[in-house]
Amino acid sequence: MSKIRVGINGYGVIGKRVADAVALQDDMEVAGVTAVNADYRIRVAAEKGYPIYAAAPGKGQMMLEAGIPVEGDLLDLLKRVDIVIDCTPKGIGAEHKPIYERAGIKAVFQGAERHELTGLSFVAQVNYAEALNRQSARVVSCNTTALCRVMNAFNKRGWVKRARAVLLRRGTDPWESHRDGMINTVIPETKVPSHQGTGRQNSHQRAGHHHHGWRRSL
Repeated sequence: MSKIRVGINGYGVIGKRVADAVALQDDMEVAGVTAVNADYRIRVAAEKGYPIYAAAPGKGQMMLEAGIPVEGDLLDLLKRVDIVIDCTPKGIGAEHKPIYERAGIKAVFQGAERHELTGLSFVAQVNYAEALNRQSARVVSCNTTALCRVMNAFNKRGWVKRARAVLLRRGTDPWESHRDGMINTVIPETKVPSHQGTGRQNSHQRAGHHHHGWRRSL
């Protein structure tokens, strides 16, 4: 059986984990990853043997000059994949969606994108069947996924009326520590709504649970 060829658009915090997860699957292969930089992150991808493509015009030459083996641009990658996982920063995925549609490629978007972008916010344990045969889907944040898994299991037994959760998360990513402070700190998620949760009508409900007013509060 031929393997599903997966392209990862964006090789940052999310993209590198997606690429490694895909590489571990028996029925998938990493067809390529994209980047707009030539720092240690994309050099790790090269060391792992992932084909590398420039995510934006003009970046390919810069990457080549820095010694990164670039095989083309995003449009070239889309010609070689069956599906693309968009791991680019918030808002950029929405700009890419028409490009994927024109190429006839199915797409999965990361949780910082809006629910309305795809009309489906996916958590496997909650709404797997709804995702079948769709052209695109949005995978909710890791925090929302964890809450959905736990609360959905409880709700199936009729144990949930309302849940309150406090989210503490890492303050910043390593390459942004000069701007946002130390990385070994945690901060409360104080902005509500956010992609972590949108108040009373939140992403848990959009992920397939419509019966209870789950909310995150601080």
